[in-house]
Amino acid sequence: MDINQLMQMASKVRDQLETAQAKAEQQRLSGEAGGGLVSVILNGAYEVVQVQIDPKCLDEKDIHLLEDLVRAALNQAIRKVSESHRGGLESVTQNLGIDLSALGLDKR
Repeated sequence: MDINQLMQMASKVRDQLETAQAKAEQQRLSGEAGGGLVSVILNGAYEVVQVQIDPKCLDEKDIHLLEDLVRAALNQAIRKVSESHRGGLESVTQNLGIDLSALGLDKR
């Protein structure tokens, strides 16, 4: 492979990663806890878009439960965003014939 081919490949990778990033930022992924008592929606940039809390959770005696439910819902949504990003990266690298495991990036 000569330097021109390498530069073309790098440009193609950059373009595909930029496209994947823009697409990811448009995604909406949710997490919920307590059987839906608390739900959280994140975008692909890990920003919280929406939080919904069932009024049943609004009891001063159960504030620690509510905090745990919010934390669990956020963590679930974050995992979904991460998995979605990994899928996009795998798609780009497969199209280019790059093996993520060879780069040490295949760990989940």
